[in-house]
Amino acid sequence: MLSIVIPVFNQHEMTQECLEAVRANTQDYEVILVDNGSDPPFEHPRDVGPLAFVYLRIIRNETNLGFPAAVNQGIKAAKGDIIILLNNDTIVTPRWAERLTAYLNTYSIVGPVTNYAAGEQNVTIPTYGDEVELNAEAEKWYAEHRGELTEVRFIIGFCMMFKKSLFEEIGEFDASLWPCSGEEIDFCMRAKEAGHRIAVVREVYIHHHGTQTFKVLYDSGLIDTYEDLCKRNDKHLAERWGEGFWGKQRITEVMKPGAVRLNLGCGYAHIPGYINIDNRPEVKPDLICDLLDGLPYEDGTVDEVLADDFLEHIPIGKTIQAITEIWRVLKPGGLFQSSTPSTDGRGAFQDPTHVSFWNRNSWAYYSEKQPRDLYGIKADFEIIKLWETNPNPEYGVIHTHVIAKARKEN
Repeated sequence: MLSIVIPVFNQHEMTQECLEAVRANTQDYEVILVDNGSDPPFEHPRDVGPLAFVYLRIIRNETNLGFPAAVNQGIKAAKGDIIILLNNDTIVTPRWAERLTAYLNTYSIVGPVTNYAAGEQNVTIPTYGDEVELNAEAEKWYAEHRGELTEVRFIIGFCMMFKKSLFEEIGEFDASLWPCSGEEIDFCMRAKEAGHRIAVVREVYIHHHGTQTFKVLYDSGLIDTYEDLCKRNDKHLAERWGEGFWGKQRITEVMKPGAVRLNLGCGYAHIPGYINIDNRPEVKPDLICDLLDGLPYEDGTVDEVLADDFLEHIPIGKTIQAITEIWRVLKPGGLFQSSTPSTDGRGAFQDPTHVSFWNRNSWAYYSEKQPRDLYGIKADFEIIKLWETNPNPEYGVIHTHVIAKARKEN
């Protein structure tokens, strides 16, 4: 079941419009509406018309605790295993949630595109005058952009979907970012730091009025100006995640349907949208192949290679050959993502099937000119992000993660 968490502060009519669209276009869900001190309080619809939500629960706060705190309340109360955070100034479209959910096994956080958002999620579609026209244009957009994804470091929180288990893993939204602005970016960045992937699902379009909450906060005297609020919270985020984080949202270009994406050493963990490759027929991969014998792809024809918990099974004398073969098949700018047990923890050594050893420094030999030239390594990658996680501290297991782009001439 989906648990749709909608924080509200006043804006009763707009909230009802949002709820109507949810009811008309969603299945197998509950709505948890967190009333953050609205005056008058938001009441459960009592009529038997379109607002008679069977699965609507209301959590009432007598004062405005802020958007992040309300989100945390709603998620903790959720019964579903999939969470959708939804602004009350949105209007969802047919099959929106179903289409987002389809990508949730590959990506840990997903979100749609819209008419009003910063960064990668902002798109322009033909003008629509009412919900009938909106739904028609959203379906046309879906038909034109089906299967398109952009992998990003964060998405904007007007609508974001993730599993409740992610919230339990990385912790609550940062309530210090009061009353709102930037809490979803911080949550996404922490998810990325923990090794999770995030994507904009470009085939899904919903309407977003935009800045409505800021207007009502200003009218209520809770904030001075929108600009001052953003400046304060952006400073907080920059201290945590580095200056210029707004300009580093995108990891990949738009991934079109038909893109060639390889999942090496898939085992039983087949990923939809990828060609799942393994050298063991018993795991029933899409392609039975040994990387060291060569991948059956021409030079520069692959868009992405994923190698999670794979490279440590390549014999230590064959690792340069393996990375070079991955680089060979990637297009210029093609994406390489890998996760390996690091030698800085026990995980690299405790598994008897591990025959090569990796850590953060290993990637200098495939990205920096001096060691590449010294050892005659042809593979050349631009490191986009390199980080470590400690998912099992009680076992002393550390993983090294890398996201890199293939550097080669077009």
